[in-house]
Amino acid sequence: MARALWIVALIVTMLCGFRAEPARAAVTPSYLDRRVTAIPAATLLSRPGTQLIDARRERVAARMRRYSRPLFFLWAFSQIGLFLYLWASGNAARLRDAVRRRIRPVFAMRFAYGALLPILAALAALPASLAIHRVDTAFGMNTEPALDWVRDGLVSTALNAVVVGFIVACVFALVDRTRLWWVWTMFGLFALTLMMAFLEPVLVAPLYNRFTPLPATSPVRAPLLALARRAGVGDAPIFVSDDSRRTSAAIADIAGFGPTKRIVLSDALVANATTGEVLFLAAREFGHYAHHDDFRLSLFWTFLFILCTALAVVAADRVGFRRDDDPLARLCVVLGFLGLLALVFTPVYNAYSRNIESRADAYALALTRDRVSGTRAYVRIADETLAPLCPSRLARLYFFNSPPLGTRIARAAGHNDPCQ
Repeated sequence: MARALWIVALIVTMLCGFRAEPARAAVTPSYLDRRVTAIPAATLLSRPGTQLIDARRERVAARMRRYSRPLFFLWAFSQIGLFLYLWASGNAARLRDAVRRRIRPVFAMRFAYGALLPILAALAALPASLAIHRVDTAFGMNTEPALDWVRDGLVSTALNAVVVGFIVACVFALVDRTRLWWVWTMFGLFALTLMMAFLEPVLVAPLYNRFTPLPATSPVRAPLLALARRAGVGDAPIFVSDDSRRTSAAIADIAGFGPTKRIVLSDALVANATTGEVLFLAAREFGHYAHHDDFRLSLFWTFLFILCTALAVVAADRVGFRRDDDPLARLCVVLGFLGLLALVFTPVYNAYSRNIESRADAYALALTRDRVSGTRAYVRIADETLAPLCPSRLARLYFFNSPPLGTRIARAAGHNDPCQ
């Protein structure tokens, strides 16, 4: 009881430390933005990355990593530990029985049971999530007001609950009907991935951000559309998102699939970066757009998820059954092993993503032929995100799904890679 009260007091203390701030009416450049914008072109192309970034950021970045990386593993293992505890203690079976008493239709009962699991996992990870938010806020990586952060967390948990509940109910329904349930499950997961990629920019993303078409009065609109035509993607819709409510980092991204596919630029990028930087970072997304990289990443992620799930099921079958077990209760064992395997296979996904991002960097350099803007863009990102220029090989494998910024700065400027 005393330990529970201590944990509640800790969470309350952390929550009281949050100070909600009103949303900014306009994006204003920070000291780092002004500093990067003022770097002369000759300096960008002649000096190494360590002399281009803000002198204080490497020390601050190292301090932040001492907190953020252990917190990531705490966040992951708190959820894995919860699932394994629920099964080992018999609480998974008790939860199953409680849901079964209240919901009679089998499909709805399975859906409800599956939906409860990510909710419980989010509660188990809440202390780590709060600590991560506090660290990001303290180091300037997160500018989102506390109430908005809570709202976004509730939305994410609700979406996860619906998706997991639906998958669990459908898979168990297939198990009841056919021995080839695993084949249909694989096809279903790939279909669900495509559907979610299709719906994400029009149904999911608007729950977190506002998206508006790039204004006709924007000074970057004309050169951006001309660059898109040169890239052969002149029909690509370009939107601006209000990411500045969450971070001041310059962001360019691609979202959607088929008719919903679009390029998304953050309002901080459009407002604070130079026109050349906006064109360069957009050119990277034109490369992703033309090569269907988002589609490839989605399929690769789904393949890894199916592989990890299959291995988790095999591993769970090697664990002895409890007297109160059934396949639904043992779902917690599968999810616990799935979490462990996801940590093991994260470097595989990161390696594939780094290869795609490296190709997009080369595409942007070839399309824009603007080494100055490419170098400036990466220096700005390095300053704003506190990412290490040349992380260790182990950290690179596990925590980075894009090439190190030291490598990207050197390639943009035409120098030898300092991170080899």
